[in-house]
Amino acid sequence: MDRADLILSQPERGYRYSLDPFLLADFCRPRRNDLILDLGTGVGVIGLLLARRHLSVRVVGIELQPGLARRAAHNAQVNALSGRCLFIRGDVREAPRFLPPERFNRVVANPPFRSPGSGAIPADHGRACARQELTFTIGDLARTASALLRCGGSLDMIHLAERLPEICRALDAFGLEPKRLRLVAPFSGSAPRLCLVSATKGARPGLRVLPQLVLHEGRERRDVDEGGARRVGNPDRPRGDEKRQPDR
Repeated sequence: MDRADLILSQPERGYRYSLDPFLLADFCRPRRNDLILDLGTGVGVIGLLLARRHLSVRVVGIELQPGLARRAAHNAQVNALSGRCLFIRGDVREAPRFLPPERFNRVVANPPFRSPGSGAIPADHGRACARQELTFTIGDLARTASALLRCGGSLDMIHLAERLPEICRALDAFGLEPKRLRLVAPFSGSAPRLCLVSATKGARPGLRVLPQLVLHEGRERRDVDEGGARRVGNPDRPRGDEKRQPDR
C-alpha cells in the first residue's frame, strides 16, 4: 500500500474498522477512470484508500447507518477527496432502485462475516450490523453488484474462507465469475481465515489462485499495514483492532 497519510475518523464505541479494508484495497486492481461502488462502506476506508492510491478513479459509497455515512463524508472532506468520493446513506439491497443500472466498473465490499444466529449478537447495534448479516446477505451483495456492474466489471470482496463455497454459489447465481482468489492466514502454517475474491460479470470460467498471504510475519505484514492511515477517535486503541470481535 502507498504510505500517503489518511486521517480516518470513526466512532469511539461500537463500529470499529479493522485491517480487512486495507487488505481489500491492496487486492483491488482498478483501471484508469474507473467508477467504483463501495457497498456497506462504513466510514469510507476502502473507497478513500482507492481514491488516494489511484488518482483517476471516482468512488460512490453506500452506508445504511446515518452516523457512519456522515463520518465517511467527513473523512472524504478532511482528506481533500470529496471531489472524487461521494458517500450517501442507503440500503445495499435497495441500491439498484436509486443508482443507475450497469453503470459501475467495479464494486468493492467488506460485508458482515457471520450469518444470523451464528454466535452472540453484540448489544451495540453498529457492531452487530458489522458482524452479522442483519441488513444484507452474501446473496443480496451479489445481486446488487450484478445489477449495477457493467458487463466486464468486477466485484472485489473480502470474507471468511470457510464461507467460500457459499460465496461462489451466490456469485454464480447472478452471473459473476470468480477470476482471482487469495487466501489469508494469520500465521505461517496456520489454516487460512480470510479470502479475497474478485469476480467479473459475464466472464468465462478460469480462476487464478494467488499465493497465500500471511499476516503476522515478515514483509507481507508491513506491506498491507493500514497504508499509513491515522485514526481519529481513540489513539490508544491498538492498530488493526477489529470492527467485528475476534469470534466473528
